[in-house]
Amino acid sequence: MNNFYKQAPFLLWIEAILILILGFYPALLIIEVGANSPLIYFLFLIYVPIGQFCFTPFFRLAGIYKYYSPMLIGYMPNKIQVDLHSGGSFDYLFVILKYQSGNEIRNQLFKFYLEGLLYLISQVESGKIPKSVNIIGTSYFFNERTIKKLGFDEKKPTLFYKLNLFINFIDIFWMYSVSRGKLSLPNLSKVKKLSVSGERLLMNRTYIENLYQTLIQKLK
Repeated sequence: MNNFYKQAPFLLWIEAILILILGFYPALLIIEVGANSPLIYFLFLIYVPIGQFCFTPFFRLAGIYKYYSPMLIGYMPNKIQVDLHSGGSFDYLFVILKYQSGNEIRNQLFKFYLEGLLYLISQVESGKIPKSVNIIGTSYFFNERTIKKLGFDEKKPTLFYKLNLFINFIDIFWMYSVSRGKLSLPNLSKVKKLSVSGERLLMNRTYIENLYQTLIQKLK
């Protein structure tokens, strides 16, 4: 659990709005200066991780981000599609960075991802999420063997997905490096879009539960 969200709701909203406003300031500054020097707009590539960090608390409270575990997010989920993303830099700060970089962080991330999938499965089983829902994501954390056993199909990513990875290059680079314990970058050219129906994910519950329990024992 992200300790930031354990605060009183009223205080949470005040802090989230203040952080959101703070996050807008660099963007406005870039736009203002860029009006006379267009090359300044390239600074938006540096601004993106700042914006992502500052927008996260507000997006969570507003329901734009739906957390299925401390590190697995659905972006504006609905009954038709759930677009899964790993937790961002704000979540890393409060949830992940207390662990040792390398294997410990990688195993903790894996645990949180499995917890998120198990929560989604429980929602499908209870009927709160329809079995027909399409659950999508990207694959630079899981290897191909695990992807298949989890029930996901691999698809060629759209131009939008490739562009999104490029825009988030800085965050992907440092967070992936922390999880590997050294400076590393996943081969983004081989990243694939993943897709699974709620029904098929439910069918793979036993495997996911067993994998989760094995990981829990490993972390003790």
